Parts: sequence; C-alpha cells; structure tokens
Amino acid sequence: MPIKQFSDYDKTKSYTYFERLPRGGYVLVIKGAELCENSAGQYTKIMCDIAEGEYKDHFLSEYCGQQKEDKKWHCNYLLNTPKDDGTEKDGWTKRRFKTVTEALEESNPGYHFDWDEHKFKGKLIGGLFNEREYEANNGEIRRATNLAQLCSVEKIRSGNYKIPDDKLLGGRPPMNPAPQTDADGFMSIPDGIDGDLPFN
Repeated sequence: MPIKQFSDYDKTKSYTYFERLPRGGYVLVIKGAELCENSAGQYTKIMCDIAEGEYKDHFLSEYCGQQKEDKKWHCNYLLNTPKDDGTEKDGWTKRRFKTVTEALEESNPGYHFDWDEHKFKGKLIGGLFNEREYEANNGEIRRATNLAQLCSVEKIRSGNYKIPDDKLLGGRPPMNPAPQTDADGFMSIPDGIDGDLPFN
C-alpha cells in the first residue's frame, strides 16, 4: 500500500536548519527607523541587517523564513531620546545618543545628523552583537543574538572593537557556548518582498 498523498504537498514549505548569527562585529545597513514612545519616554527603533560578508542579508532571510503570520524583525536597536532633565542618567543617555549619531556621520561621508530619523534608512553603521538569555513561554531558558551597540563602520573593518559581555538571566557570569542552530521554515526571497517588510 503506497503512502497517502496529502493535498497541498507541492505548496508545503519544508523546515531548514540555519545558523544563528555568531557574536561579533558586523557592518550593518539601516533598513528603517521609526519614532516610538513608551512609559519611559521617547525612543527611535532602528531596524538593521548585515550589509556585507558571509552573513549579508541574514535578518531578511530569517524574516522571510518565519512561518507565523505575525512576523518579527529580529535586528533592532532602541535609541532612547534624552529627556534633557539634568539627571546623571540623562547624561548617560545623551552620551549614548551622541555616540550613535557620530558613528552615523563617520560611516556615511556627506551625511550630517539633522534630527530626522527617516534619513537613517540606507545608511551604513557598525554593530556589535553579543548574546542574551530569555525565558520562553514554556519556561525554557534560550539564547538569542543581540545587537548590543552601534559604532562606526571603520571600527568593524579595522577589528578595533570589543564585544560586550553576554546578557544572562540571574546574574550568572558570561560564557561563550558553541554556536547553535535553530529550526524554522526557510524559503527563498520572492520578488517584491519589500512590500511585506515591517519598515516600508
């Protein structure tokens, strides 16, 4: 007796294993930026992807391979807007903000930061990735690659950078496990996919 064929076999997407982005420094391209607000104040959500090298377009491929209807872009940097309230904490926020805007200017000759986040799109910037732990819905502790800092492209290309320590739950000391692979649906990127991306 042959195997019973199901109706949509030809259209069913298979699972493919792909490597999670390793910790390290990468040249990024900004795919979009939007101004957001929460209870802590205003921030800019900067959405990035790998611009060159072995992992070019890594997050686009990962996004296209997600099987859920509610897809998530997994390479975001949240840049808090200083409150200008004179506190020490706000001073740190101002320094972090200025570090990012100067990195944008250094990495993109002719660009000058003018407080318009929409002009970030298409710009290059350096990104330092560590790993962070999080608790899944089932209580399992998992690890994900995390865009921890932005810097100039020159720092990445010269190798003159230090990867921030991993962010672990429970205050455990940092560790560097062997690379892991994740299982998810993975497909080639169809023409016209830009219309479905979260930053267009």
